[in-house]
Amino acid sequence: MKPILEARNVSKVYGSGRTQVTALDNVSLQLNAGECVILMGTSGSGKSTLLNILGLMSKPTKGHILIQGKEVPERDRNRSRLRNAYFGYIHQDYAIIENETVESNVMIPLQYASPLPGRLERKSKVLRALEDVGMEWALKKQPSELSGGERQRVAIARALVNNPVVILADEPTAALDSETAESVMTLILSFKEKGATVLVATHDDKVAKLGDRILRINDGRLITSSEMAKS
Repeated sequence: MKPILEARNVSKVYGSGRTQVTALDNVSLQLNAGECVILMGTSGSGKSTLLNILGLMSKPTKGHILIQGKEVPERDRNRSRLRNAYFGYIHQDYAIIENETVESNVMIPLQYASPLPGRLERKSKVLRALEDVGMEWALKKQPSELSGGERQRVAIARALVNNPVVILADEPTAALDSETAESVMTLILSFKEKGATVLVATHDDKVAKLGDRILRINDGRLITSSEMAKS
């Protein structure tokens, strides 16, 4: 069986000359259907850069990204279509538009879907996504009326509204208290049972224990088991 998502010898370099910074260094990994993989590393280790490249929001300087065995095209329009069709992205800071209702925030991915669902279908999908995260009561609420945990649940609903194949979560519990963080992680992991592949970037050992396997990253490089044993 082919991996759902694969990175082959991916590097990301910013700047040039004396200001050049290598954010990722020859990273290769595979994500399979229905698994939760934890990407662990400290701040600045390359976690977010890797998630952005895997989620087609950024292009690697070198290397290749494959979705279901097919290399991702270079053209931005094609990448955008793939990104909207395959991925749900959960940000640490929620990335919610403050002057829009909860309904409007969750509907954003549907407005870029191809083919574009009709208005009633979009509204139905938004309501269903909010019901899945227990936030249907907030449909017409403004983000300013919600707690941190509630805002993160709205962000999760937005990430899931298109029924993504892969869920990428970048430090999804970092801004939450421990009880809310546990609730949010339970919710994210529940979608693995529905067949989605989940990749969670974190530095939290409690979150790491919830995954099927752990990948560790340091200074832009994935650390192998043998390297960990030596350290």
